[in-house]
Amino acid sequence: MFNLAEILTLLIGCLLALVFIDGIRRALRIRRSKLKVDLINPSSEESQDFEEEWQGYEDKKVSEVLSSEDDHEENLEIATAVNLNIIHLHDESDSVFSESSLSQALVFYNYRLEENGIFTILDSDNAPSFKILNGKNPGFFSESIKSNDIALVLDPQNLTNPIESFELFVEVSQSIQETFQCQILDEDRNFMTKQMIEHMKNQFHEYQRQFLASAS
Repeated sequence: MFNLAEILTLLIGCLLALVFIDGIRRALRIRRSKLKVDLINPSSEESQDFEEEWQGYEDKKVSEVLSSEDDHEENLEIATAVNLNIIHLHDESDSVFSESSLSQALVFYNYRLEENGIFTILDSDNAPSFKILNGKNPGFFSESIKSNDIALVLDPQNLTNPIESFELFVEVSQSIQETFQCQILDEDRNFMTKQMIEHMKNQFHEYQRQFLASAS
């Protein structure tokens, strides 16, 4: 039988373990929800990641967000609060991504090219699923702007068909990767693996479950 001192020691140990585990969970949650502002080439201003100026395209026009410099810090704070799913596609050898080349690569998908030079992929109900942006400043495409980096950005909030949108999100990224023979990377610019995609899918489903539960 345990004496009183041993019982108190066990209880204190359990409480400390729970506090430690809770701290780790909070740290992981903050890390997952934070948008990374990564640079492919930190020494070059031209290679700045579009995420620096991303403000959440559901609330404001993307063109206004990308062109606004005065509200840069405020925009970044808003961006970090949004649980976005991001996949980067990067070509090390050339600037292969352009308005015309992406239009050809997306010919079998339902999409529209917005006036602000950003691609919107649509689901089977013609509702927006996710965006494809130029991964370098100025964040959009035009006839004269090419890039070697693009970003597929899916906002899990307010989707008409969440599961279809996510599956389309992954499918289009893999299709573009095969078309251009480029690198497919996660939001931290690490090489994307099947295990990472499955992990992203589980996170997406969990976020959707929590979002729907809170909305109801």
